[in-house]
Amino acid sequence: MRIVISILLALSITSCCQQTSNKTVQEENPSELKVMVWNILHGGKNKDLPADGRPDVINIIKQTQADVILMIETYGCAPMVADSLVFNYELLSSNLCVYSRYPIVKKYKFPDQISAFNFGGVQIDVNGQRVNLFDTWLHYLPDTRKVPLDKPEAEILAWENEGTRDDEIKTILATIDQYIEKADSIPVIMGGDFNSHSHLDWTESTKNMYNHGGAVVNWTVSKAMVDAGFEDTFRKMYPDPTKNVGTTWLSVWDEEGNVHFNRNDRIDYLYSKGRGIEVKESYSGVAPFSQEFQFKGKTYSNYPSDHGFVVTTFELK
Repeated sequence: MRIVISILLALSITSCCQQTSNKTVQEENPSELKVMVWNILHGGKNKDLPADGRPDVINIIKQTQADVILMIETYGCAPMVADSLVFNYELLSSNLCVYSRYPIVKKYKFPDQISAFNFGGVQIDVNGQRVNLFDTWLHYLPDTRKVPLDKPEAEILAWENEGTRDDEIKTILATIDQYIEKADSIPVIMGGDFNSHSHLDWTESTKNMYNHGGAVVNWTVSKAMVDAGFEDTFRKMYPDPTKNVGTTWLSVWDEEGNVHFNRNDRIDYLYSKGRGIEVKESYSGVAPFSQEFQFKGKTYSNYPSDHGFVVTTFELK
């Protein structure tokens, strides 16, 4: 009997030690998840590029070391990208695709609420931690570069809401309300090309910067995201837009149809929500379309997109 008791006691002590050890390891090495969002422009093979831009798209993604990519304007390149990365992927529509280093355990499409061309997502399993990720494209009109800066804020917002972006974001947030409500147990990351400015950028401190023309604007879409409890991950890391605006949109066309790169707009975002997720790092990268791009020690001759990308590293608790 003493031997049996001794064995049971030893097993109990061993079990306790193992549980403590696992917990300690988990605390010392918390799970990280690096997410990238990028509109790659016509599948990375725009006709105005001097060569196929898809290899550069792939190499830039590899350099970021992202675990998940929320892609916009995928247009036929999904298998090539996924094979090159050796990632899982879900093609939500011809436009939207999600690639993941981790297993994809659920796919989200909401055909009765909003087109998969605009919105959809996946759930992934990050070493036992589930995360919901949603990929987004809001309509490009009215053109964010043509804000009527000579008007008061109410008229600017009326101009903005003449399009469909305000209705789209309301529909999206209502559609995923059940996932937003449970974000403290399963974190939610929502990113994409929102084609709209942010109220966190158009502030009193920036009204005479970045082509803002003296305007301070509480933009509809970004306000809706923040009001829903989401955190703008880039602005979390860089709360002062006068020091780092996070440009993802440079191009503008003049009346003769010539392209210029004099914008400093931020229209691509990564948002997050949930107590179990914390922003550790975030950055954006951009260069004029089809011009030289230097990134992490490597030079690309022809940047393949008209959009910049955003990469955010999260700690999963």
